[in-house]
Amino acid sequence: MKIFKIMLLCVFIGCIGCSQISKSLEEKRAHATWEAEQYPWAFNPINTESQLQLCQALGISTDDEFCHVDSPMKHQDIYEKMQEHFPINKTMYSEVEAKLGHYPHSREETRQPDGTLVGIRYAYRLSEYEGACIYFQVNLADNQTIERIGTSGLGTGPSPTTCGPTD
Repeated sequence: MKIFKIMLLCVFIGCIGCSQISKSLEEKRAHATWEAEQYPWAFNPINTESQLQLCQALGISTDDEFCHVDSPMKHQDIYEKMQEHFPINKTMYSEVEAKLGHYPHSREETRQPDGTLVGIRYAYRLSEYEGACIYFQVNLADNQTIERIGTSGLGTGPSPTTCGPTD
């Protein structure tokens, strides 16, 4: 009888453990689905039209892997190409504006409570995904040099609704 109770207890504990594992996996799947809905650019490739327009705007050869339409391109790939194409501390914002100015974009200023300007960045939407922004932060010393390039991503706070002007 004692062995039977021990076996029954082991089965009971095993069932509880299995149900907890199942519940945990279900929660992870639900969270992954939520992330894919909130941040589609992080999981889905950009469309071919966006990809080709960006290649043309940057003057990138169709031989470049970035411009191969049979290679799925994601928002992260755009971010990496921007870092490559516009080297930090060597690129003037006017160069970015000359190549990307026809894309939706806006200027964002960060100020301290007393009104002191502490940051200027330009947010560009370079694909069909609303809220998938590439940010070019300008050096305040000369108001021209790009000192940082950033991107919308998971864990960067609430998903922006627009990267360009709000009308």
